[in-house]
Amino acid sequence: MGKRITGVLIIVWMAVIFAFSAQPAQQSSETSQSVSYKIAEWQSRFFGQEKTKEELTAQAESMQFMIRKGAHMSEYAFLAFLLCFHVNYYDVSRRKMALLSLGITACYATLDEIHQLFVPGRAGRLTDVCIDTAGGIVGLAFFLLFCQGFLYRKTRKRR
Repeated sequence: MGKRITGVLIIVWMAVIFAFSAQPAQQSSETSQSVSYKIAEWQSRFFGQEKTKEELTAQAESMQFMIRKGAHMSEYAFLAFLLCFHVNYYDVSRRKMALLSLGITACYATLDEIHQLFVPGRAGRLTDVCIDTAGGIVGLAFFLLFCQGFLYRKTRKRR
């Protein structure tokens, strides 16, 4: 049952990534600008700053690159995390699980960048594949820490 659930979650998440990549450049830029602006607004309120709309817009534009790349890493970190859960249901070593999950993540990142070559205004970039794969490494690390913490709690309860 767990294999099926994680398998479906992986496919759904891959579809989400594909949908974001299928957005034309203008729409994608508007989405990240909107997120950047909301973060700038939140930061202004949190620190008690009273920034003007122009100042918030300028701050949002300066943050947009990091927001976009952070979104790339997050998407692929979550994909790798899901893949680790799925592969973990099979009788493979931690090393094989890590390599397989990271390999699939890197392959999907590559296919995603190739897909973007056919989307108006978008480009496929090797640097984005590297950023996505780095996100996969982060997801793998989170999975391993999650498992280690879970196993630690499990062995402590037995004592």
